[in-house]
Amino acid sequence: MPRRSIAVRLLVAFLLVSLLPIGILATLSLRETRDEGVAEVHSEEGEAEGGGREELLGLPTSAIELGVAGASLALSVLAALYVARTIVRPLRQLEGSMRRVEDGDLTARAEMRADDEIGELAGAFNRMVVGLEREALIRDLFGQYVTPELAEAAIEHRGHLDGELVTSTVLFADIRDFTGVTEAVPASTLIEMLNRYFMKMATVVVDEGGLVNKYGGDSLLAVFGSPLNPSRDHAEQAVRTGVAMLDALADFNRDQASALLPEIKIGIGIATGDVVAGNVGSEAKLEYTVIGDAVNVAARLQAMTREVGEPILASAETARRAGAAAVFVPVGDVAVRGKSRPVSVVKVTSAATG
Repeated sequence: MPRRSIAVRLLVAFLLVSLLPIGILATLSLRETRDEGVAEVHSEEGEAEGGGREELLGLPTSAIELGVAGASLALSVLAALYVARTIVRPLRQLEGSMRRVEDGDLTARAEMRADDEIGELAGAFNRMVVGLEREALIRDLFGQYVTPELAEAAIEHRGHLDGELVTSTVLFADIRDFTGVTEAVPASTLIEMLNRYFMKMATVVVDEGGLVNKYGGDSLLAVFGSPLNPSRDHAEQAVRTGVAMLDALADFNRDQASALLPEIKIGIGIATGDVVAGNVGSEAKLEYTVIGDAVNVAARLQAMTREVGEPILASAETARRAGAAAVFVPVGDVAVRGKSRPVSVVKVTSAATG
């Protein structure tokens, strides 16, 4: 709809209110002037009794009435413009602040110069922006403790993330001989080192479309193809992530050597299968997690990497779905705790070159 200015509407309202009495007054003055002129003519012709024109301060009353009408009209226009200015200017300033907030600037505030309804409106707007700023801070902090995808889903569904059965690929990575690493560095240095390590690994996971589901001391669990990050190519994404994590680890270890800190080695297990994804816990504390054979197999394969001397092991089902994402070399069938049949295992030797 076309925008209609408040100033124009106020001016029209003042004119409508003022024109009626002023118009009547002006009409009567014109008629009185005309009647006096006719009376003078008739008096000269002897058709009516003469009568002098009424005057005030030497001016005809009809002229004074017309002058008063004109002055009243001018004052009405000025009053309308003044009132419109005192209302429209703060409203436009408030509108500008609202546009800044709409653009994402939560530092915008409206000026409260007057102690009236508009001032109250500006105060309410400022309180609302403070609430939005606090909500954004809470959302950011929430996103630091969980993944941004989980934070967004939890807010959107008001925390009701019920279990869903999906076929996903799970990647489990763990630092080898972590106890030895903890004994080699002070506690503060260890935390800083772990944070840098997880930052590098999580960046790789997210860049490949994965979801970092949880950190477990020195371990990382990532999911590809969950309800929060659905993908048809989840196995391919997970395999590419595993290879990229080793490249990122090489860069990390170069920084470790420069800082005279111990080198880190990791094992990665990747498995594809059905999992149940959803909230687990109580009303006091909830955790979004994935449960199923794929999780157990990925953890078991990660533990096997030390035994076979390979950094990445994957299930044959993952290799089948991943296609040419990497070069897969069969290792054999392995018994996995909790599964009645052995699992065919492959090692990921390198990214495919064509």
